[in-house]
Formats: sequence, structure tokens, C-alpha cells
Amino acid sequence: MMTRIPPLSTLSLLLALVPLSGAIAQNSIGPLPANPPPAAARAPITVPATPDLTLPPTPGVPDQGDIPTAPVSELPPSRFPGAATGPEPARMPAERSTLLYPPGAEILPSGTDAVLADIVARLKAHPAERLELRAYASSQTARPTEARRIALLRARALRDRLVQLGLDPLRLLVFAEAVSIAAAGTAAPATAPDRVDLVIRP
Repeated sequence: MMTRIPPLSTLSLLLALVPLSGAIAQNSIGPLPANPPPAAARAPITVPATPDLTLPPTPGVPDQGDIPTAPVSELPPSRFPGAATGPEPARMPAERSTLLYPPGAEILPSGTDAVLADIVARLKAHPAERLELRAYASSQTARPTEARRIALLRARALRDRLVQLGLDPLRLLVFAEAVSIAAAGTAAPATAPDRVDLVIRP
């Protein structure tokens, strides 16, 4: 089969249209943009100066030699309760006092109030202390029931008198004991069997 060649006039027309199509394509794209303007130069960053870390000098110790010493009379009173407000009564030797009784007697011996008043004043000045009443009575028999009863009556009478003088009964401890003379034989006891010992305990 043979290919048909177009006529010469047709080829001339096609060749004339080739430059025209290139110009149209160039006009449709438009002009290329110019080079962008250079970016504005940035301002330099300012670095703050290093702060001064030097410590100030330590102040010296002030001279206190001119400060007068406060006299004792100007010191504040004691804050602790129960402190003695007056002169302290004389302390009893060895924290103990003894009242002697005739055998079988139950009433307080004469002159007892003076001793008891000093003990009460001492205990009021020292609220933490207590008083023991240790009563003894002699017994001539092997069964000291009666002697123990007498010793207990002596301790009770002494306790009642101390309470009348203003002493708190809760601070009193009472003991009663019989002392058998028959068991001791003919030798005299080391201490008087008929007595009441008043002993102060902390």
C-alpha cells in the first residue's frame, strides 16, 4: 500500500505556523519574575553582661562591752508554779522527825503542834513532797493485835491534826505496826517502841 504525500502547498502552510505557535506559547506563560530582593539584614543579638557575683564582706561582731549588766532585782519572776514565795522553813535533820508516846497512850504528846507546823510549812513550800506517818506501839504478848490498834489510832490522830493545820490528806501515807517486847527478850530495843516517825519523801 502506498503512502499518500500531501501537496506542497500544505507543507508550506504547516511550516509557517510553527513559529507562530511558539510565540503564542511564550505569551501564555508570561514573563519570568525578576530576582527576589535580598532579605533585610538582622539586627545583632545583644548578650547581657555577666552579673557581679561577689559577696559583700561579712559584718564584724559589734562591741558589747558598753552594754550594762541587768541587776538581779530587775529579772522577771519565776514562771514555774509552786515556787516558794517566802523564806523556806528550816529543814529537819535527815528528813525525819519522831514523836514519843507513853506505853498505851493514843493522844498526841504535848508540844506536838510546833513540830507539825514546821512540817506543814515545809510541805506547802515543796508541793512534790509527801509525808509518811509510821506509827509503832509496844506489845507484851505474842499476839500484837491490841498494839497494832493503838499504833493505828496514833497515826489517825496525827493525820487529822495535820489536815487541820492545812495539809492535803492525799499527801499523807499512814503505816501502823506493833513491836513485840516479849520477842526481844530482856535486851532493850534499839529504838523506842512507842513512837511515830514522820518521814518526808520526794
